[in-house]
This record gives sequence, structure tokens and C-alpha cells, in this order.
Amino acid sequence: MPYAQRSSRPVTRHLITLEMLDAANRQVTGEMNRLGMWIEPLDQVGLYLRDRNTGYYAWHSGTPGSIHISRLSLRDLRDRQGRHTRLTDILRHEWAHALAACFSHFVDSPRFIRTFGGSYDRPLPVRPYDPGHHVTDYAAVMPAEDFAEVFNLYLRHKGRLPRHLSTKPVIVRKWRFLVAVARRMSAGKRRF
Repeated sequence: MPYAQRSSRPVTRHLITLEMLDAANRQVTGEMNRLGMWIEPLDQVGLYLRDRNTGYYAWHSGTPGSIHISRLSLRDLRDRQGRHTRLTDILRHEWAHALAACFSHFVDSPRFIRTFGGSYDRPLPVRPYDPGHHVTDYAAVMPAEDFAEVFNLYLRHKGRLPRHLSTKPVIVRKWRFLVAVARRMSAGKRRF
């Protein structure tokens, strides 16, 4: 078995820059706008590039909240399961949390609880990971993450349910919840 050898060439690390983050954010917020998921209170959410390993939405009572993204190497960008992922996917996921904070009446509704199996901020998983119920492993962590993972796919696929998910009734129900939220937001309605 050969031994690993150190290359004489230096390793190039392409860190996420403000320009990259801004471009990815313009793409994601544009997707949200086109799908009826962008409403004025989201304009107040801050977006920050951090040196430490973060990728999260932070909200404090009475504030619009903020999204914090790590200045990781693009090569090292990972989702919560450790798989390589796109910066846009992380932003879509975090914007879902921002949307939920700004419009909590959607995620506090009985319809959300029925659809996602529990209240948005339930600290424990509703059920173990099941590909018939969850779009990713991480979606099984708690209803808030399930919502954010479905939201990510909803934006990425421009609101069209991928064929491979169309045979999964629980996922179809979650997708329809997002369609209904988009319609209600576009019509200026804030409640289910």
C-alpha cells in the first residue's frame, strides 16, 4: 500500500468571500420573490459572513434576526450530515428559518402541526428518519428542520415537486403546505 505523500504545490483554499455570499444570496432571495415567499419583514434580516464554523439563523425576541454563514473553503462546505453541499442550499435552509420567525403564524398553525407532525420548535424528533416522510436525514431532527429542508428543495426546484418525491404522500403534503404559504403570502394573507 503506498504512503500518502505531501505535494510540493501549496494547497489552494478558496474561501467564501463576501462577493460569493452576496451572489448566492441574490439568487436565493430572487427565488423566494418569484415563488411568492418574500415579504417586507424579511428585508430586515441581516446576513453575515463569519470566520468561525457556523451556518445558522439567529433570532431574538423583538429583532428581525440574522443569518450567519461560515467563511469555510468552498471545498469544505458541508451540510449537517457531512455531505458536500452548495452555498445556495445552506442559504435556502437558513432563509426558511427566517421566514418562520418573521411569519410565525404559519408555523404555529394547526395545519403546520398536522403536516410536520409537531410544533415548529419541538425540541425532539417526531419520528426517526424515514425516506417516505423526510427529504433528508437532517429533516428528521425536529419539525423546524423538516420545514427548512423541504423549503430548500421547494426553492431549488422552482416550486415543482420532483418526480421521485411525488409518490410519497407525506412529503407531497409538506410540499402543498409550502404552496399554500406562498399563495397566502402573495395574496397578503397572514393566517391559515
